Amino acid sequence: MNHTILVIHDDPAALARIGARLERGGHDVRRARSAAEARRVILEEDPGVILTPVMLSDLPAERPAEHFRSLRKDIGVVLLTQGAEVDEAASMLDRSADDFVICPMEEARLVSAVDHVLERQELQTRLDEGQSTAPTNAQSTTFVQPGEIRQFAHYEREILLHALYTTGWNVKETATRLKIGRATLYRKIERYDLRTQRHRHAG
Repeated sequence: MNHTILVIHDDPAALARIGARLERGGHDVRRARSAAEARRVILEEDPGVILTPVMLSDLPAERPAEHFRSLRKDIGVVLLTQGAEVDEAASMLDRSADDFVICPMEEARLVSAVDHVLERQELQTRLDEGQSTAPTNAQSTTFVQPGEIRQFAHYEREILLHALYTTGWNVKETATRLKIGRATLYRKIERYDLRTQRHRHAG
C-alpha cells in the first residue's frame, strides 16, 4: 500500500501550510495546485490518500472527491472544508470521502486524520488478503454481561446517545468529550440513525 499523501489546493498559501504540517508528521507529501495536476499525480504515482477542498476552481461542475475517486476507487479522501461547508462535507462521508478537517481551525488534526485513513486501508488490505488476526468464526466484536452477549454496536450507540444528550446535541462538544473527530461523529450519527432519537427526545 502506498503511503504517499497528495495535497490539492488552489490557494498556494494553504497548499504550502498543509503540506508542511503533514511532512512534519512524517509523511511523504506531493502537492498539486489544480485538478489537472492532481489527476497526473494520481495516475502516475498512485498516492494512498488525497486531501482536497470540497470544490476546486478548475473543476466547477464536479465535486473533486468524486472525480478523483472515479480515477481510483480505493484512494483515501480527506476533505479540507470551510466552516460553511461542514454539512456538505458530512453528507459526502463514506460515499466519496473518509473524513473532513475544518481549515484552518482544525488543521492540528490533519496528521491524525490521514493516519486513521491509512490504518483503515491497511486493515482492509489484510482482510481482503485473508490475513486478519480475528477468529474465522467471529461474527462481530461483542462484550459479555452476566447472562447475555451483546454486539459492540449496541454499546457504542448507547454511549453516543448519552454523550449527545449530555451536551444538548452539541456535536463539537460531544466530539471533544469522546476524543474523536467531528467527521467520525457525524458518520456514526448517520450509521445509527441517531437524528430520529433526537426528535423523539425533543417531543
